[in-house]
Amino acid sequence: MNTGPVEDRLAIRELCEEFAAGAMRIDADAWGETWAEEGMWGLPSMEKPVEGKNNVIEAFREKLAYVEFMSMISFPAELVIKGEKAKGKCYCRELIFPKAGGQVVVVGCFDDEYVKRDGRWYFTKRIYEVMGKG
Repeated sequence: MNTGPVEDRLAIRELCEEFAAGAMRIDADAWGETWAEEGMWGLPSMEKPVEGKNNVIEAFREKLAYVEFMSMISFPAELVIKGEKAKGKCYCRELIFPKAGGQVVVVGCFDDEYVKRDGRWYFTKRIYEVMGKG
């Protein structure tokens, strides 16, 4: 169940959409604009989560270097908004087309934390769990 003002829930949904659009374009700069300066990003393929916006953006460049193109469809759920902070999940499906050929399908969920600054929401934490892969 989602709780909190509808306008904030919509803004977080749009944040998740901006993240996915940046990933689909493999545009580290656009993707990076979704992160707060203290952001933390974790993937199962990482030894430990990466901290700090610049480090997160660099990790994105490294992780997507093998990708020719991709599709990412995602939606937030279980949003709990309390003032200028929020937590939630973001479920997604990725179709990844590596430069070497083939296709990988990944279904997963981000465990998210958000912060609102100057009227805009940002990710402060995104830890990804793979739910299925094919």
